[in-house]
Amino acid sequence: MTLKKYGKTYSSYGIKNLSVKFHKDNDIETTKFGCVGSLEDEMETRTITKKCEGIVAKSVTRGTGHGTIKISAHINYDVFVRVYGMYFEDLAVGVYAYGQDSKHEEFTLTGEVLDEDDIKKFVAYPNCVVSSGVATKIENGAEEVAEVELEIEVFPDEHKRGKYEALEALLEDENIKSKWMTNFNYDLVKAAGSAVTAA
Repeated sequence: MTLKKYGKTYSSYGIKNLSVKFHKDNDIETTKFGCVGSLEDEMETRTITKKCEGIVAKSVTRGTGHGTIKISAHINYDVFVRVYGMYFEDLAVGVYAYGQDSKHEEFTLTGEVLDEDDIKKFVAYPNCVVSSGVATKIENGAEEVAEVELEIEVFPDEHKRGKYEALEALLEDENIKSKWMTNFNYDLVKAAGSAVTAA
């Protein structure tokens, strides 16, 4: 792979069009997450050290593909009941519940990040699950509607990667640009002729 350089700073300023694609039943439809107020992510690392006579002589740090995302948003209700596993066949249509049998659904999360000059960057987390429980805050007379806060756990995909990103300005493949938000997967973004396979 040839490293294509951007040559400028990029400061993430805003995020829009955050979308969810559920893995269950091989869903092909992408659903808008909602109106996002903030997104914060942190990917984990693992550091291996080599000591000589009790002193660290060398260290190597690598990503693990695992991480966490914190989101504050006015979430799409259809997304809300699915990420928390709130729908059950024994309940009447329109009734949802949360309890011991609620299994949080796995999904892919994609979004478009903008810098202060509206330069677009695509992001994708291919293997996510909400790790926090249902939490609601209702305040009568409040001047602003409270956002829902969610914590999401990010797991590495079959290629050991938990987060993908691409500056639109560096992308040469129009297919990637047009399908990133609706059909993100490894096959979409792998280099032509790549022989990399799942480990």
